[in-house]
Amino acid sequence: MMGHFRNLSLTRQILYLILMMLIILLISFVISNMVAKRIVESKVTDSAGKILLQVQDKTESFYADMERISVSMLYSPTVQTYLDLDNYLSRILMNHEVISVFSNTTTLKENIRGIQLYNRAGTMVASLGLGTGESVKLPDPKIEYSGLLKDPDTGELIPYYSISVPIYNLKNTPTRDYKGTSVFVMDVGNFSNILQNAKITANSRLLLLDQNKKMLASVGNTPNIDTFRLEEWKNDNRYIVQTSTLSETGWELISIIPKNELLQELNIVQRLNVATYAVMFCILGLFLILFFTRILRPVKALMDFMKSYPKTGRESRFPVVYHNEIGVLAANLNKMLDEIDSLSKEIQLTQKQKYEIEITKNQMEISAFRNQINPHFLYNTLECISAMSIFYKAQDIGEISASLSNMFRYSVKGGDFSTIQDEISHIKEYAKIIEYRFMGKIRVVVDADERLLKQKTIKMLLQPMVENAVFHGLEMKIDSGIVRVEVKMTEQNQVQYIVQDNGNGMEEAQLKELVARLRQFESQGWTAREATKGIGLPNIYRRIKLLYGNKAEMSFYSKRGTGTTVTITFPVQDHVEQLEVE
Repeated sequence: MMGHFRNLSLTRQILYLILMMLIILLISFVISNMVAKRIVESKVTDSAGKILLQVQDKTESFYADMERISVSMLYSPTVQTYLDLDNYLSRILMNHEVISVFSNTTTLKENIRGIQLYNRAGTMVASLGLGTGESVKLPDPKIEYSGLLKDPDTGELIPYYSISVPIYNLKNTPTRDYKGTSVFVMDVGNFSNILQNAKITANSRLLLLDQNKKMLASVGNTPNIDTFRLEEWKNDNRYIVQTSTLSETGWELISIIPKNELLQELNIVQRLNVATYAVMFCILGLFLILFFTRILRPVKALMDFMKSYPKTGRESRFPVVYHNEIGVLAANLNKMLDEIDSLSKEIQLTQKQKYEIEITKNQMEISAFRNQINPHFLYNTLECISAMSIFYKAQDIGEISASLSNMFRYSVKGGDFSTIQDEISHIKEYAKIIEYRFMGKIRVVVDADERLLKQKTIKMLLQPMVENAVFHGLEMKIDSGIVRVEVKMTEQNQVQYIVQDNGNGMEEAQLKELVARLRQFESQGWTAREATKGIGLPNIYRRIKLLYGNKAEMSFYSKRGTGTTVTITFPVQDHVEQLEVE
């Protein structure tokens, strides 16, 4: 499939890609819209469920308040004594006290519209405010809530309900002694306030139905209760319907949320996506037009010229008539053809230079073989001097000549890499010579991490640094001096050489000049001019930079009269491959 696509023309590839892009955009638009709708509906459904629970909690809190109010009133001494009276005249005399208790109770809840008190025979013995218009039922073991009440005169439903509370004797008896019942006539207005605070959207609806499916309270554009069918609303895809039944009363809370209201903002996003899709389609169409006129046609002309170039000859050039990238490409093509003509004339000269380079390389190899003779002769002579010093019992001469021989043997030994242990051994031989030369005035102390001794490193790094410290820092010092060499592993798992002396140090200007010289050694021209001028600090700096790049660092600290510290940091690497090549 991919091979077939690659074999198509560029025009068809672009058309297929644009068509695929439009299809993907359309699919993603449809899927994202469906997912967004489901997420919004799910979130709103969860929120509506939580709000219904909050309404239920507030309603149950109201039930608890009414229970406390009723207990406080009905089990007061006044009401209890009043129910115990059998004499009609005594009740008349005490009636105003009971009514006073009723009045005080109505102030506790503003939606209490009436209170009636019935004895154990079901006869009303005291009343305040509205009545239910119904006779009291047989005693119920718990508080009972009615549904909507009917008007005693017209029989129509009125916005009130009743709470029947049984009254028992407070004295301890084997069985609960029923003494009467109190009926509270309540206004449904408080439920409307609770429901109003629980609306989710502007057109959402909240209903509270009694146990007879009569509407106690509602908010929003509520349907006619006579035509309301809960199952029909639940099956209507235009609404999100949730219900919850209140356990204390059997009343039912119903939440109805129109889906179109939830998805209004989503519809705006949907229309925006459609507009974006149309704009992108137009942009892609414009892109196709520009592609054919400004890219494909000039490229085809350029290809035709390249095909005809071998036939027309080297003097022909492509006419530059476009002032865009194609024009730049054509101009560069013409320039390239000019350079090809020029380069073809220089091929012979280049080949000649190549042969000269090969000859020069061979001469350098021959010179290198010649130079190996003198070093071998020199350290063999030093070993001979060492042997003669032993014969003539001149131990000092033997030791210094042996150290010099070992140093020279190490320096001329083939390869650019060695172990850190060999580097340390080399500076220890150098330290012997320095101690003999300066009669113990200058000492070299080495402190190396044993974990690093087997690691490979660039050859001849430490000794030039120690030599620089001796001759530039300590040689001119009157007092004795010391060079401390520390080899350690940093926290970043890098090898760090620290060479510190307590010599004369440098002025700030000298230190800046030294750093500036190091920067000059990064230029390529230095290799030809300065390669034979020794292996000092600039040479060390260039060698570590060539091998390790920016991973290697060389820093200086110096203070006049205090001393100088040179630090080299480079990564731990295995140089076995380099050693094998050499």
